[in-house]
Amino acid sequence: MKILSPAGNFESLKMAVFNGADEVYLGINDFNARNNIDGFCLNNLKDAVDFAHVFDVKVLLAINILFSDEDLQAALDTVVEAYNMGVDAFIIQDIGLARLVFENYPEIEIHASTQMGLHNLEGVQAVQKFGFKRIVLARETPLEEIKRIKENCNVEIEYFAQGALCVSFSGNCYLSSYLCGASGNRGRCKQLCRLPYTFEKDGQPIKNGFLLSAKDFNMSGNLKELEAAGVDVLKIEGRARRPFYVAVATREYFNDLHGSGANQEKLKLAFNRGYTAGYFDGNGKIISEIQNHIGLEVGKVERVNYGKKFNEVFISSRRKLSPKSTFKIFDGEKEKTVLTAYDLVEIASGKYKLTTTQKVDAGDRVNLIVDAKLENEVLSQNQRRKVKVKLFAREGQKIRAKVVLNGGEIEVEGEVCETANKQPIKEKDLKDNFNKSELFEAKVEVETLGNVFMPKQKLNEFRRRVFYEIFSQLTEKHRHNLKKIKIVNIFQVCKFDDFQIVERQEESFENENIIYSPSVYEPDDIVAFQIKCKDQGKRAYLDTPNFALKADIEMLEDIISKTKISIVANNYYALAFDTQTVIGAGLNVYNKTAAQTFDRPIITAESELSNRVDFPYMTLRHCPMKSHLGANCENCPYCDSFIYRMDNGRRLRLKRKKLSTCTFYLTD
Repeated sequence: MKILSPAGNFESLKMAVFNGADEVYLGINDFNARNNIDGFCLNNLKDAVDFAHVFDVKVLLAINILFSDEDLQAALDTVVEAYNMGVDAFIIQDIGLARLVFENYPEIEIHASTQMGLHNLEGVQAVQKFGFKRIVLARETPLEEIKRIKENCNVEIEYFAQGALCVSFSGNCYLSSYLCGASGNRGRCKQLCRLPYTFEKDGQPIKNGFLLSAKDFNMSGNLKELEAAGVDVLKIEGRARRPFYVAVATREYFNDLHGSGANQEKLKLAFNRGYTAGYFDGNGKIISEIQNHIGLEVGKVERVNYGKKFNEVFISSRRKLSPKSTFKIFDGEKEKTVLTAYDLVEIASGKYKLTTTQKVDAGDRVNLIVDAKLENEVLSQNQRRKVKVKLFAREGQKIRAKVVLNGGEIEVEGEVCETANKQPIKEKDLKDNFNKSELFEAKVEVETLGNVFMPKQKLNEFRRRVFYEIFSQLTEKHRHNLKKIKIVNIFQVCKFDDFQIVERQEESFENENIIYSPSVYEPDDIVAFQIKCKDQGKRAYLDTPNFALKADIEMLEDIISKTKISIVANNYYALAFDTQTVIGAGLNVYNKTAAQTFDRPIITAESELSNRVDFPYMTLRHCPMKSHLGANCENCPYCDSFIYRMDNGRRLRLKRKKLSTCTFYLTD
């Protein structure tokens, strides 16, 4: 398996490369799902790409948001420009952009973003025709489905291994979009899931806290199972995180893959909200009720000498601590304060003293969130690309260098060597001279050295020429010269209109087209719905869920084949059903090119391209009944009376769809 690491800026890129990444992914400008970070743009992208390629690390550009018709030309131009600079592949969510790239530039490698919500074999098969070489599976994809995809599709599989876990099914979270006008599908997520909520039933509070804040992914204990299932690439999330995190996460997964295991304490120090293996073995215990970094528990407060301004705090710790480190103090499970210990001193073995203006008390738990000494060690590392250089210098002949590089050999010539009158060049002189590159560490072998002299300036020019040729050899092969094309699209979008979505048959059918979105998919119930629609002169449609496992797809296929009912497709898997299909809001059609790709009537969730419908704010694959009530499937207390209430009073109703497993939704 390969390691794919995040690079939010150039320092993070270096840390990924120096610590064992096979590939890095980054974003530029406003064309990626992390446009709240100040990282790369087209002006500095080439430098980043060249640096990675010097170390034989591939660069993937995340251009993984939805594009309006006005944005699409610029997005395609960006892909072409970046590819010409040497970017190796592009991570894409928008099916319209993917189609444009595949049809006009088939030589460009594209990967299907996790924002496409691909989580089953049928969905992957539906998008293969657009030329995706790799599928970034949704985080909710279970192990058995990974195996099924790999056994039946000739695609690379990328799977999240470490980092933040979205509580909502990727690509189908509209909470930030609907409440703040800041779409996650456009890279502007406000992370409202990290706010406090109150869980209520019938208006009565049951639990409060960070109830939608997910733990961080940590799959380091499951790498053998992932590899056996067919995962090709392990993805580390975190383009918005610090270079220290990128370095540690990359190094520990490199160590784990190569047999020495991952240091869990270092991973926790890098960043964690508590760890989970996500949906690896089921619906997932993913809620942490913590919304920020908790670091590593290292000890407790033994006593405090309170002063008028400063307090002396005495800490016992099982870990060696260093000054300038930062600590998070907890009273039980409640976060109390954060303090940086500039004057930390060890007063005895495992005993420390610091002063602070912060209020702490004896018995408080101490977590280390920034280890100043470790961070300095990690961030000060610097590596150079190792190259073998053979030098030949004879009187009256041009100085020559042969460079062994990636199994091949290149030869570079310099100026003619003079015969030395006084001080001939020594072998040490040549080796010292070739140790002056910031990028390359040359292992120099002097094959031939006569009684020669060369002015220092000319020798320096020769060295620079040698390293320039090495640099060019490693970078120029990735360059291209594709021409931009102009998008012309006069396609008329077929809007699906005059429709009504009903959850129960008891509701009054008012519109011409009735979309049935039941909580339980039962054949007899759906037949009864069809009969009612026919009796009232309405057209019947079945709303297919946006998440479905193999057993669910088989159940839906059986229902559709028997009833011949038309459907609304909210995920790519549903396109395989043999029936009349409306493209639902869950497929995120945002531009005419995407609409033309499907060439069917469409409903949208966010764009004004067609008639909009309010899709659920969130799709949850974990079970709130288990997370907040300690319930199990045998005594499930779910009913329609549960809500999540925000501190501003906004109420989000909890709904459930039940197939082979339960999927929950937050709605109005």
